[in-house]
Amino acid sequence: MIVANWKMHFDAKGAIEAGCSIKTELSSAKVELAVCAPCLYLKELFECFKDTNIKLGAQNLYFEDEGAYTGEISAMMLKSVGCEYVIIGHSERRQIFGEDDELVNKKLKSAIKHLLVPILCVGESLSQRQNNETFAVLENQLVKDLQGIKESVIIAYEPIWAIGSGKVAQPDQIFEVHEFIKKFIDTKVLYGGSANPQNALTLSSVANVDGFLVGGASLDAQKFKEIVLSFEKAKGVA
Repeated sequence: MIVANWKMHFDAKGAIEAGCSIKTELSSAKVELAVCAPCLYLKELFECFKDTNIKLGAQNLYFEDEGAYTGEISAMMLKSVGCEYVIIGHSERRQIFGEDDELVNKKLKSAIKHLLVPILCVGESLSQRQNNETFAVLENQLVKDLQGIKESVIIAYEPIWAIGSGKVAQPDQIFEVHEFIKKFIDTKVLYGGSANPQNALTLSSVANVDGFLVGGASLDAQKFKEIVLSFEKAKGVA
């Protein structure tokens, strides 16, 4: 599975052009694809992706269905415009907006209630890795985030020190972290740390990498296509 996370990019015209380009370039892709776009563009992108292999996702939600929560978007709203996936607990939400594990847990439960598939992001900072705290940090996040949840949740491992930095975890580092996560929860585990066309084949060759959560490289349809093709090649997807 390859997921595009557009973050806060594009105006309305640019978003639709990017979505249509991805549809054109990847209409014959065999791997599961999703585009997580800014909420403003979801309805139009749903129409763009209709009857294709590309699914629609959001980048965030609030855990209440409705109410006096100015500026927030609920799982019910996302579902009503065709979303199937939603990213929850991205490191930027945790670091910049102060979201804690208790809030992440509530968001996961709301997504599941409304039949959205959550993509839960977990990962360690550079200092935590240097202090050999990676597995303790991940276990703490997974225990708290998934408390009371039995349903399927996709996990995206995003080493915070690799996001947008151009740094990439080494294949052996990725393997051991994904192995740890899979022992905790039997699910797909995506890698989410600066995947790009240059490193995609190497990263895809790691046995327990089930896909990517792609940031900057997903803004360009051609780059995104190269990542998808590399993954399909490495995994022998026919």
